Amino acid sequence: MARRFIEWYHGLFHLAQVTIHDRWVKRLRLIAFLAASSIATQIVLHGALESIGLGSLLPSSIISILIASAIWLVAYPAMWLRMLTVVVKMEAKKEYALLLSEIHKLHHRHESTDVTHESATASVRKGIVR
Repeated sequence: MARRFIEWYHGLFHLAQVTIHDRWVKRLRLIAFLAASSIATQIVLHGALESIGLGSLLPSSIISILIASAIWLVAYPAMWLRMLTVVVKMEAKKEYALLLSEIHKLHHRHESTDVTHESATASVRKGIVR
C-alpha cells in the first residue's frame, strides 16, 4: 500500500515537474491558488468578524466564498487535465521521433543496399563490355 502511494506521489511530482514551464499550467495554478487563498481569507475574516459580533458586515462573504469555490473547482481540475495533456503530447512527440529515426535508419540501409547493388551491376557490365 505504501509503495503504491509512493509511486502515485512520484508520478504526480514528475507530472508537475515536466509541465512546470507550460504557460497554461502556470495560469491555471495561479487561478487555483488565488481562489483557494481567497476562500481561506474570507472564511477566516467571516469567522473573526462573527466572533466579535460584526458578522453582519459581510453579508456578501458567503456569495464570494461560493464564487471563489466555483473558480477553484474549475481551475484545479483544469490544471491537472492540462498537465496530463502536455505529458501525453510530449510522449507522443517522443514516439514520433523514435519512429521517424527508425524509418530513416531503414531508408539509409535501403539506399546503401541499392548503391552496393548498382555498383556491383555496373562493375559486371564493365567486365562484359571489355
